[in-house]
Amino acid sequence: MFNYQKTIRITSPSRISLKLTVDSHGWVDLVPWAWDESSGKLSRYDLIGPNLEGMITVEQTSPTALELTVDANKPVNDLSGARDLVIRWLSIDWSPNDAIVVAGQLDRRISKLLEIGAGRMLRGSTFYEDFVKTICTIQINWSGTKRMLNSLMELRGTNFFPTPVDILSVGEQNLRQKAKLGFRATTLIKSTDKMLSQGWIDDYGNSLHDSISKEVLIGLNGIGPYSADHMRVLQRDFSSIPVDSVVSKYCKERYGIESDEISSFFDPWGSYRFLGYRLDRIARRLENKLPN
Repeated sequence: MFNYQKTIRITSPSRISLKLTVDSHGWVDLVPWAWDESSGKLSRYDLIGPNLEGMITVEQTSPTALELTVDANKPVNDLSGARDLVIRWLSIDWSPNDAIVVAGQLDRRISKLLEIGAGRMLRGSTFYEDFVKTICTIQINWSGTKRMLNSLMELRGTNFFPTPVDILSVGEQNLRQKAKLGFRATTLIKSTDKMLSQGWIDDYGNSLHDSISKEVLIGLNGIGPYSADHMRVLQRDFSSIPVDSVVSKYCKERYGIESDEISSFFDPWGSYRFLGYRLDRIARRLENKLPN
């Protein structure tokens, strides 16, 4: 299928960990991602540029460098589009410096994680992909989320994630009955139509603003505080913690606090509340494996 291959090097201004970013949350388990633990390669089929699609693979070559390889069915002369995708996936352009300072005053384990490249959340190729996947986590278990997204990809019959135009063309009835999205189908159709009509996203699902506020997100059909906070985290706003049953259970067992106490408990972290919560979980999992 692929007859043309091209590879470039991407450097990060700060240390980055592909492994810790992949493990940051469950996105890597959702289509169209593929993660090879043994080789340390992250890949997915995607749109690379106008009328060009192919397999993009990234692997870490040093603490501040990654290798990006594109396999396509036609000559690939310019990898700037693929490079921009990888930068978005891994938040390569995000600086952890301020978070390291805050963590250094509160929890040395977490500051160590940030220093070695943690703190980034794996993201989709577009704002819209993250939005659709977030909707598919509402009031359902993880296996249900994966099932819905697999069905959505199969419904479109493409190897890359559907665009907003694709979703609208599928229609609410097919989303509800064939992709099994249930009530989420209405949320997805109405939100997609509004985001396009208001000029918040383009036809490919890219955000046309630096960020979309929590207030705007909550104003979309069916989007509540959890979904809005989750989308804010994926826009690299770590000031709020998306509280669902998993977060509530962890905080109850770990800190002995109730759901309505979580935000205030992490107040000392200020703009980095979510990192205080999330990286604590990762630090506990990696206990005795962090550098001194």
